[in-house]
Amino acid sequence: MSRLTETPEAPPSKTASWVRKLWKALFITLIGAVSLVALLVIGLGIRLSVLSPPSLNTLTRRFPNQRPDPETIISMSDHDTQLISIDPSWLATRTGQYPEYSPKTGITQERWEEYRRLFARNNITQGIRRDPETKDAFVIVSSFGLLNRGTSAGFLYCGPGPKHVYLPCSSSQSSGEHPFEPGDEAYSFRKLSDRWFAYSQGPS
Repeated sequence: MSRLTETPEAPPSKTASWVRKLWKALFITLIGAVSLVALLVIGLGIRLSVLSPPSLNTLTRRFPNQRPDPETIISMSDHDTQLISIDPSWLATRTGQYPEYSPKTGITQERWEEYRRLFARNNITQGIRRDPETKDAFVIVSSFGLLNRGTSAGFLYCGPGPKHVYLPCSSSQSSGEHPFEPGDEAYSFRKLSDRWFAYSQGPS
């Protein structure tokens, strides 16, 4: 009686094994790359949300509790009329800009520190820009972007006179929005009280 002999299986070729390893390595690399891109996108989104200026809704909610300090800043700046910009890190008069304290600014170092304390307590990162003629003033909570391509948001104070440099101060509307157009600056606003607005401007 004849016996059936089993034919032994051929061992996998070195080429097939190398191809499988290559595909596995490529798959792992692809998954890693996709995960890295996803993390970068999420991180960028979080960073932009943190850096972006507050919305009008956020400013409106903040104003009732923070109002005394912006009003103090306005009152102080009314006495320091030679200054057109009072920032936590620099000062500007009509004739010059000062990246560090100078007696030429017309205020003392202690006075500047008092402004800085008010700014820090209310998360006002860009200080105040004021027009000495109309007494309009923009208390800039935050800004994002470069030069005229950036956006700034904060509390707008309208001076008591009939002339103004900020359009919401001359508007009869309680809120409004002007979209960006080439050669024309975008802005939006919402009235908070008699002379105060939540205000966002830019880009231009």
